[in-house]
Amino acid sequence: DISHHMATKEAKLWKKINLLQKGRRDWHLTRIESSTINGIPDIYGCIAGRSFWLELKATDAKNCGLSKFQVNWHLNHREAGGVVRILNAHASQTELELLEIRESGVAVPLSRAAPSRSFVDNLHILMIQASKPG
Repeated sequence: DISHHMATKEAKLWKKINLLQKGRRDWHLTRIESSTINGIPDIYGCIAGRSFWLELKATDAKNCGLSKFQVNWHLNHREAGGVVRILNAHASQTELELLEIRESGVAVPLSRAAPSRSFVDNLHILMIQASKPG
């Protein structure tokens, strides 16, 4: 079952993010488990006073495999002035990328992990970037 496999990879990514926030007073990240709201992202976070939403993905699929509900949620939230990003660990789980949905409904890369840095260092950098507006 491919969707279960994806969920497992996303759960692993969340575990790494959750470990990263331990002991950081200016980080507050919550995994949202919602079957009631179509399209709501996986994580609500606040880093250094900046709140944002983050969709976790672990895929090589076109447009990160986002549903039309997810795309609409992202677009509506951005239109209202909110920050919402996608953190994709790709299927390999080594290549991290931060993306954002644009008006066209297409996920556009904002930042890629540097191969020279460790996964944890890259994750840390991309999480901070995820919280920044613009």
